[in-house]
Amino acid sequence: MKLDQSRLEYYITPEQAAKQLGLDLDSIYQLADEGKLQAAVMTDGSIGISQISVNNLLPKEALPEYQLNADLKGVPISINEAGRKYKLNTSTLTRWMQRGLIHQLGKEGRKTLLDEADVAYCARVYRQNSGQGKWAFDDSGRPYKK
Repeated sequence: MKLDQSRLEYYITPEQAAKQLGLDLDSIYQLADEGKLQAAVMTDGSIGISQISVNNLLPKEALPEYQLNADLKGVPISINEAGRKYKLNTSTLTRWMQRGLIHQLGKEGRKTLLDEADVAYCARVYRQNSGQGKWAFDDSGRPYKK
């Protein structure tokens, strides 16, 4: 039987966690004490911080899924155009905008302009979650884990 390495937890040093989150070491230890970061004692006696728990505290813009379309950050796209391009219902896009998952960049006449990087990210997460828009995201805009 072969071990599926993608299901294994990866631990980093508290210093690495602090750098990724832009915090000092005391804050990392406090977050671990509060249970917001998962920590473990490694076999050599050092402290390890779960990379997944660090990722859960990063803003969605720092997630690998979001970075795939980071070049679209700040590019305006109308709701109707986004619906056609990403094959999404415009009411779904409007709902995501109202929830704050997609940033509104402004208006052009009667058209509402969205940030295309946010639209591309949300479309990707939506598709990964089999088109379950209501349940695709948690309150912070992160994809729900299956």
